[in-house]
Amino acid sequence: MRFSVIIPLYNKAPYVAKAVQSVLAQTFADYELVIVDDGSKDDSAKIAEEAVEGRENCRLMKQENAGVSMARKNGVADSKGDYLCFLDADDWWEPTFLEEMDRFIAEFPEAGIYGTNYTIMNEAKRKTCVANVGVKDGFEKGYINYCQVYAKTLNMPLWTGAVCIPRRVFDEMQGFPKGIKLGEDFLLWIRIALKYKVAFLNKS
Repeated sequence: MRFSVIIPLYNKAPYVAKAVQSVLAQTFADYELVIVDDGSKDDSAKIAEEAVEGRENCRLMKQENAGVSMARKNGVADSKGDYLCFLDADDWWEPTFLEEMDRFIAEFPEAGIYGTNYTIMNEAKRKTCVANVGVKDGFEKGYINYCQVYAKTLNMPLWTGAVCIPRRVFDEMQGFPKGIKLGEDFLLWIRIALKYKVAFLNKS
């Protein structure tokens, strides 16, 4: 299995179907989807379950509410892919995301984490802007100094819904840190960036 896609889910009934469909619509077929319902109190789990019904490479897990970090961690533990991708239940991918990640990994094999740019949307689902992630104007793709970019611009080049991490690196770093409710992803990115190269594709 090339990719494992993990979606943590908590009270996102209006959005989760579109998030799941964006994964099912991927042009790259070698993936599995693990949705982890974190004790939702709305119809999120039911909607997600219906969206993946009959799909052998998709499944829904349920847990007592324990927070997004634990949901992602449990999803990873139940997955098998060589590379891990994370998508929040109120976000979605372009259909070629995994296909382009696969090519990007082959082009920059030394990276410990891969990221892309992304588009920020408003509630009306209109495109508002491509995120300012701090890389230089004209930068297209390649290795970046994550810590240097952040220190100079206070912009974070990596965002959870647009990254891909080799499982071996995720396991080495022991995943998202426990006991942190805000910035747990940022802390993991920093830990990875201090030891491995960071590859960035400046495309939404």
